[in-house]
Amino acid sequence: MTRRHLSLLLLAPLLLAGCGSPDRGPATSPSPEPSTSASETEAADWQTWLDEHATAAVADGVAPGFAMAHVGPDRDVTVAVAGQRSRQDATPLGPDAAFHLGSDTKAMTAVLLATYVQDGVLDLDAPLSELFPEAALVEPTASVTLRDVLGHRAGLSDDGLDLLALHAATDVPAARADAVVDALRAAGEPGTFAYANVGYMLAGAVAERIGGAPWEELLTDRVFEPLGMECGFGAPAGPGDPLGSGPDGAGVAADDPYSDNPAALGPAGTVHCPMADWAAFATAVLDGFRGEGSPVLGADAAADLLGGDEDYVAGWSRFDADGQTVWAHDGSNTLWYARAVLLVEEDEVLLLAANTADEAAVTRMDELLSTSGERG
Repeated sequence: MTRRHLSLLLLAPLLLAGCGSPDRGPATSPSPEPSTSASETEAADWQTWLDEHATAAVADGVAPGFAMAHVGPDRDVTVAVAGQRSRQDATPLGPDAAFHLGSDTKAMTAVLLATYVQDGVLDLDAPLSELFPEAALVEPTASVTLRDVLGHRAGLSDDGLDLLALHAATDVPAARADAVVDALRAAGEPGTFAYANVGYMLAGAVAERIGGAPWEELLTDRVFEPLGMECGFGAPAGPGDPLGSGPDGAGVAADDPYSDNPAALGPAGTVHCPMADWAAFATAVLDGFRGEGSPVLGADAAADLLGGDEDYVAGWSRFDADGQTVWAHDGSNTLWYARAVLLVEEDEVLLLAANTADEAAVTRMDELLSTSGERG
């Protein structure tokens, strides 16, 4: 993963929930498969770098817990998790500790929809007037497509979301659907990029209408299980999982009703995962961007979801760095921070997460991305 690629990435802001190897140069001939020893050396090199910097982030007080993961072209996954549950709870974090991903959930919801496209029961270019007939939409919103929604170009806004009412909702899918219909009726002019969590709530509601089950069950059955992921929803609640950090630095217990956004916002940002499981998902998406299939999506379905020339597609924002394509996204519910980076031509993934959204943690992630090519 080259420094020149990632340092350019930092010139543009990444997007977050509002509730963000040595350079091999151009190939002139097919490259031979790396030997096992070379692969092991590369993985060990990454493991050393990840361990060093995750530990340093905690030692420097950047975050109570800090986690990183890397996936290379040989698909070796290396993970480093350092620190403790919170600044008040010194329980050490192990490699399987789950971190909240915030808006990095959006890409998972998009892939869920693509599984229905693959099954032939959904078209990303279907107009919203067909998907939500009860909204009695008029133009131009009536002709907006689900693809527009996934790209934040549908004219939707979060301004009308009543978070207190959504927190209090007992029928989460119904509350989500009602909020989506209200947002559709209040939608503005489509076509211009405008980041909105309600768009991915809409995507989750579409999945629920097709699948006949809550979004959480559908995502687990159709995305997590095929990829071997053991992820969950809301703040991670395991005894060895970190706690999100409030504005005063105190850990927020998972059973606190405000430890996460309302469950109705789930498709936009409530998933938590161990780093290796998140890496499995990110690798599947990277394969899709590279024109390859994965256990969750075939190549054609992935191309339908991820293709096109827009700079924001299906939960990922595109940056061009010295001719290389980088897809990235940030996520935060204000108590956590997560960042995912996919380098398409380099065929690599780098993931970072912290159980705080303090500026120091975000700055450290920026620094790590800009220096990751200096390993060794």
